[in-house]
Amino acid sequence: MSNPEWFEKTIGFQAESRSVRVGDVNINYLIWGNDPKPFLFFIHGYCAHAHWWDFIAPHFLDSFNVIAIDLSGMGDSGHRSVYSQDLYSDEIQAVCSQEEVKSAIFLAHSMGGSIAVNAAARYPDLFESLILIDSIVVVPPDKIKDFSSRKSTWRQDFFYDSLDDAIKSFRLIPPQPCKNDFLIQHIANFSFREKDNTWKLKSDGKIMKTYDSQDLTQGFMDLKCPIYLVYGLMSQIFSQELLDYTVYVGNIPQEKIIGIPGAMHHVFIDEPILFIEAVKKLINGGETSD
Repeated sequence: MSNPEWFEKTIGFQAESRSVRVGDVNINYLIWGNDPKPFLFFIHGYCAHAHWWDFIAPHFLDSFNVIAIDLSGMGDSGHRSVYSQDLYSDEIQAVCSQEEVKSAIFLAHSMGGSIAVNAAARYPDLFESLILIDSIVVVPPDKIKDFSSRKSTWRQDFFYDSLDDAIKSFRLIPPQPCKNDFLIQHIANFSFREKDNTWKLKSDGKIMKTYDSQDLTQGFMDLKCPIYLVYGLMSQIFSQELLDYTVYVGNIPQEKIIGIPGAMHHVFIDEPILFIEAVKKLINGGETSD
Protein backbone atom coordinates (compact mmCIF):
# COMPACT_ATOMS: atom_id res chain seq x y z
CA MET A 1 0.00 0.00 0.00
CA SER A 2 1.44 3.37 -1.02
CA ASN A 3 1.88 6.25 1.37
CA PRO A 4 -0.60 9.15 1.24
CA GLU A 5 0.17 11.84 -1.32
CA TRP A 6 0.26 14.58 1.33
CA PHE A 7 2.99 12.70 3.22
CA GLU A 8 5.20 12.11 0.18
CA LYS A 9 4.87 15.75 -0.83
CA THR A 10 5.67 16.98 2.67
CA ILE A 11 8.81 14.94 3.26
CA GLY A 12 10.06 16.14 -0.10
CA PHE A 13 10.93 19.39 1.69
CA GLN A 14 14.39 18.51 2.96
CA ALA A 15 15.64 20.19 6.13
CA GLU A 16 19.24 21.25 6.60
CA SER A 17 21.04 19.68 9.56
CA ARG A 18 23.16 22.04 11.66
CA SER A 19 24.76 21.92 15.10
CA VAL A 20 25.91 24.14 17.95
CA ARG A 21 28.20 23.38 20.88
CA VAL A 22 26.62 23.63 24.35
CA GLY A 23 29.10 22.81 27.07
CA ASP A 24 30.99 19.75 25.89
CA VAL A 25 28.17 18.40 23.70
CA ASN A 26 27.16 19.04 20.09
CA ILE A 27 23.46 19.86 19.74
CA ASN A 28 21.97 18.94 16.39
CA TYR A 29 18.96 20.67 14.87
CA LEU A 30 17.06 20.80 11.60
CA ILE A 31 16.02 23.97 9.80
CA TRP A 32 13.52 24.42 7.00
CA GLY A 33 13.48 27.71 5.12
CA ASN A 34 15.96 30.54 4.79
CA ASP A 35 13.73 33.53 4.23
CA PRO A 36 13.09 36.74 6.20
CA LYS A 37 10.11 35.17 7.93
CA PRO A 38 9.15 34.53 11.57
CA PHE A 39 10.22 31.27 13.18
CA LEU A 40 8.43 28.24 14.53
CA PHE A 41 10.54 26.16 16.92
CA PHE A 42 9.56 22.52 17.58
CA ILE A 43 10.63 20.65 20.74
CA HIS A 44 10.19 16.87 20.85
CA GLY A 45 9.36 14.61 23.79
CA TYR A 46 11.21 11.85 25.63
CA CYS A 47 13.28 9.46 23.48
CA ALA A 48 12.19 11.35 20.36
CA HIS A 49 14.10 13.57 17.91
CA ALA A 50 13.81 16.35 15.36
CA HIS A 51 12.72 14.06 12.52
CA TRP A 52 9.42 13.46 14.33
CA TRP A 53 8.44 16.81 12.79
CA ASP A 54 9.45 16.01 9.16
CA PHE A 55 5.85 15.53 8.09
CA ILE A 56 4.55 18.49 10.12
CA ALA A 57 7.07 21.35 9.74
CA PRO A 58 6.82 21.90 5.94
CA HIS A 59 3.12 22.68 6.22
CA PHE A 60 4.04 26.01 7.80
CA LEU A 61 6.70 27.18 5.33
CA ASP A 62 4.42 29.62 3.55
CA SER A 63 4.54 31.84 6.62
CA PHE A 64 7.49 30.64 8.72
CA ASN A 65 10.97 29.27 8.84
CA VAL A 66 11.00 26.18 11.04
CA ILE A 67 13.57 24.80 13.49
CA ALA A 68 13.39 21.41 15.22
CA ILE A 69 15.97 20.54 17.87
CA ASP A 70 17.52 17.26 18.95
CA LEU A 71 17.79 17.70 22.71
CA SER A 72 20.97 16.23 24.18
CA GLY A 73 20.85 12.49 24.69
CA MET A 74 18.42 12.14 21.80
CA GLY A 75 18.50 12.14 18.02
CA ASP A 76 21.84 13.14 16.55
CA SER A 77 22.90 15.27 19.50
CA GLY A 78 25.59 14.14 21.90
CA HIS A 79 24.98 12.40 25.21
CA ARG A 80 25.67 13.85 28.65
CA SER A 81 26.51 12.29 32.00
CA VAL A 82 23.78 14.43 33.61
CA TYR A 83 20.58 15.92 32.16
CA SER A 84 18.34 18.72 33.42
CA GLN A 85 15.61 21.13 32.40
CA ASP A 86 18.08 24.00 32.74
CA LEU A 87 20.60 22.34 30.40
CA TYR A 88 17.86 21.72 27.85
CA SER A 89 16.80 25.37 28.15
CA ASP A 90 20.37 26.44 27.43
CA GLU A 91 20.42 24.20 24.34
CA ILE A 92 17.26 25.86 23.01
CA GLN A 93 18.71 29.31 23.66
CA ALA A 94 22.00 28.36 21.97
CA VAL A 95 20.24 27.24 18.79
CA CYS A 96 18.26 30.48 18.69
CA SER A 97 21.41 32.52 19.28
CA GLN A 98 23.31 30.77 16.48
CA GLU A 99 20.42 31.30 14.04
CA GLU A 100 19.92 34.91 15.22
CA VAL A 101 16.34 34.14 16.23
CA LYS A 102 15.19 36.96 18.48
CA SER A 103 11.80 35.36 19.22
CA ALA A 104 9.72 32.47 17.94
CA ILE A 105 6.50 30.57 18.36
CA PHE A 106 7.41 27.38 20.22
CA LEU A 107 5.56 24.07 19.94
CA ALA A 108 6.47 21.43 22.50
CA HIS A 109 5.23 17.85 22.86
CA SER A 110 5.06 15.74 26.03
CA MET A 111 8.29 16.07 28.07
CA GLY A 112 9.26 18.90 25.74
CA GLY A 113 6.43 20.96 27.21
CA SER A 114 7.93 21.16 30.68
CA ILE A 115 11.33 21.91 29.13
CA ALA A 116 9.76 24.71 27.09
CA VAL A 117 8.00 26.20 30.12
CA ASN A 118 11.28 26.28 32.01
CA ALA A 119 13.03 27.82 29.00
CA ALA A 120 10.30 30.45 28.66
CA ALA A 121 10.75 31.37 32.32
CA ARG A 122 14.53 31.66 31.92
CA TYR A 123 14.57 33.27 28.46
CA PRO A 124 11.25 35.14 28.25
CA ASP A 125 12.24 37.34 25.31
CA LEU A 126 12.65 34.27 23.08
CA PHE A 127 9.05 33.16 23.46
CA GLU A 128 6.51 34.98 21.34
CA SER A 129 4.05 32.25 22.34
CA LEU A 130 4.05 28.62 23.47
CA ILE A 131 1.84 25.81 22.18
CA LEU A 132 1.85 22.82 24.53
CA ILE A 133 1.01 19.48 22.92
CA ASP A 134 -0.46 16.86 25.28
CA SER A 135 2.12 17.89 27.85
CA ILE A 136 2.08 17.52 31.62
CA VAL A 137 3.77 20.62 33.04
CA VAL A 138 1.95 20.98 36.38
CA VAL A 139 0.33 18.34 38.58
CA PRO A 140 -2.33 18.76 41.31
CA PRO A 141 -0.63 18.61 44.74
CA ASP A 142 -2.52 15.47 45.76
CA LYS A 143 -1.28 13.67 42.61
CA ILE A 144 2.41 14.53 42.80
CA LYS A 145 3.42 11.19 44.33
CA ASP A 146 1.81 9.39 41.40
CA PHE A 147 4.12 11.23 39.00
CA SER A 148 7.29 11.24 41.10
CA SER A 149 8.77 7.90 40.05
CA ARG A 150 11.04 7.84 37.04
CA LYS A 151 11.39 4.06 36.91
CA SER A 152 8.70 3.68 34.28
CA THR A 153 10.76 5.80 31.88
CA TRP A 154 14.15 4.17 32.47
CA ARG A 155 15.16 2.26 29.38
CA GLN A 156 17.79 -0.39 28.82
CA ASP A 157 19.69 -0.40 25.55
CA PHE A 158 18.84 -3.20 23.14
CA PHE A 159 21.08 -4.17 20.24
CA TYR A 160 19.89 -5.48 16.87
CA ASP A 161 21.71 -7.29 14.11
CA SER A 162 20.21 -5.19 11.33
CA LEU A 163 18.42 -1.91 10.79
CA ASP A 164 15.34 -3.81 9.64
CA ASP A 165 15.22 -5.72 12.92
CA ALA A 166 15.68 -2.47 14.85
CA ILE A 167 12.91 -0.71 12.96
CA LYS A 168 10.54 -3.62 13.54
CA SER A 169 11.18 -3.29 17.29
CA PHE A 170 10.34 0.41 17.41
CA ARG A 171 7.55 1.37 19.83
CA LEU A 172 6.09 4.66 20.99
CA ILE A 173 6.57 5.75 24.63
CA PRO A 174 4.10 5.62 26.32
CA PRO A 175 2.83 2.61 24.36
CA GLN A 176 -0.23 3.05 22.19
CA PRO A 177 -1.71 1.68 18.98
CA CYS A 178 -1.28 3.81 15.87
CA LYS A 179 -3.18 3.56 12.61
CA ASN A 180 -0.56 5.51 10.64
CA ASP A 181 2.15 2.87 10.31
CA PHE A 182 3.89 4.86 7.56
CA LEU A 183 4.59 7.65 10.07
CA ILE A 184 5.99 5.20 12.62
CA GLN A 185 8.18 3.73 9.87
CA HIS A 186 9.48 7.18 8.94
CA ILE A 187 10.30 8.08 12.54
CA ALA A 188 11.94 4.70 13.17
CA ASN A 189 14.20 5.14 10.14
CA PHE A 190 15.89 8.05 11.96
CA SER A 191 15.84 6.52 15.46
CA PHE A 192 18.74 4.05 15.35
CA ARG A 193 22.52 4.26 15.07
CA GLU A 194 25.00 1.62 13.92
CA LYS A 195 28.02 0.76 16.06
CA ASP A 196 30.25 -2.31 15.87
CA ASN A 197 27.91 -3.97 13.35
CA THR A 198 24.87 -3.66 15.63
CA TRP A 199 22.03 -1.17 15.79
CA LYS A 200 20.66 0.61 18.87
CA LEU A 201 18.38 3.53 19.63
CA LYS A 202 20.08 6.91 19.37
CA SER A 203 18.40 8.10 22.57
CA ASP A 204 20.29 7.65 25.84
CA GLY A 205 18.50 5.09 28.00
CA LYS A 206 20.04 6.68 31.11
CA ILE A 207 18.45 10.13 30.74
CA MET A 208 15.90 9.62 33.49
CA LYS A 209 18.48 8.29 35.95
CA THR A 210 19.89 11.81 36.31
CA TYR A 211 17.23 14.11 34.83
CA ASP A 212 16.68 17.12 37.10
CA SER A 213 13.16 18.49 36.77
CA GLN A 214 11.59 21.29 38.78
CA ASP A 215 8.24 22.32 40.17
CA LEU A 216 7.07 24.60 37.38
CA THR A 217 3.88 25.84 39.01
CA GLN A 218 5.06 29.35 39.82
CA GLY A 219 6.98 29.71 36.59
CA PHE A 220 3.98 28.54 34.59
CA MET A 221 1.75 31.06 36.34
CA ASP A 222 4.22 33.87 35.65
CA LEU A 223 4.98 33.22 31.97
CA LYS A 224 4.92 36.43 29.93
CA CYS A 225 4.00 34.80 26.62
CA PRO A 226 0.56 33.54 25.54
CA ILE A 227 0.02 29.83 26.21
CA TYR A 228 -1.98 27.51 23.94
CA LEU A 229 -2.89 23.89 24.41
CA VAL A 230 -3.46 21.06 21.92
CA TYR A 231 -4.22 17.61 23.30
CA GLY A 232 -5.64 14.26 22.28
CA LEU A 233 -9.20 13.63 23.37
CA MET A 234 -8.20 9.97 23.78
CA SER A 235 -4.84 10.73 25.47
CA GLN A 236 -3.78 7.95 27.82
CA ILE A 237 -1.79 10.35 30.05
CA PHE A 238 -3.41 13.77 29.77
CA SER A 239 -6.56 13.21 31.81
CA GLN A 240 -9.46 15.62 32.27
CA GLU A 241 -8.15 16.36 35.75
CA LEU A 242 -4.72 17.31 34.39
CA LEU A 243 -6.32 19.36 31.64
CA ASP A 244 -8.44 21.29 34.14
CA TYR A 245 -5.48 21.90 36.44
CA THR A 246 -3.21 23.01 33.56
CA VAL A 247 -5.87 25.43 32.32
CA TYR A 248 -6.39 26.78 35.85
CA VAL A 249 -2.71 27.27 36.71
CA GLY A 250 -1.80 28.65 33.29
CA ASN A 251 -4.94 30.80 33.12
CA ILE A 252 -5.50 29.56 29.56
CA PRO A 253 -8.68 30.83 27.88
CA GLN A 254 -10.92 28.24 26.25
CA GLU A 255 -10.38 29.74 22.81
CA LYS A 256 -6.69 28.84 23.12
CA ILE A 257 -7.40 25.13 23.74
CA ILE A 258 -8.11 22.49 21.09
CA GLY A 259 -8.78 18.81 21.74
CA ILE A 260 -8.13 16.54 18.75
CA PRO A 261 -10.74 13.78 18.29
CA GLY A 262 -9.37 10.31 17.61
CA ALA A 263 -5.92 11.23 18.96
CA MET A 264 -4.05 9.71 21.88
CA HIS A 265 -0.87 11.14 23.44
CA HIS A 266 1.09 11.27 20.17
CA VAL A 267 -1.42 13.69 18.71
CA PHE A 268 0.39 14.65 15.51
CA ILE A 269 1.08 11.00 14.65
CA ASP A 270 -2.48 9.88 15.30
CA GLU A 271 -4.19 12.76 13.47
CA PRO A 272 -1.54 14.79 11.61
CA ILE A 273 -3.90 16.75 9.36
CA LEU A 274 -6.24 17.70 12.20
CA PHE A 275 -3.21 18.67 14.26
CA ILE A 276 -1.82 20.92 11.54
CA GLU A 277 -5.23 22.58 11.11
CA ALA A 278 -5.51 23.13 14.88
CA VAL A 279 -2.08 24.74 15.15
CA LYS A 280 -2.75 27.02 12.17
CA LYS A 281 -6.05 28.04 13.73
CA LEU A 282 -4.34 28.94 17.02
CA ILE A 283 -1.52 30.81 15.29
CA ASN A 284 -3.97 32.74 13.16
CA GLY A 285 -6.09 33.79 16.13
CA GLY A 286 -8.99 31.47 15.45
CA GLU A 287 -9.04 31.84 11.67
CA THR A 288 -8.33 28.83 9.49
CA SER A 289 -5.80 29.07 6.66
CA ASP A 290 -5.33 27.22 3.39
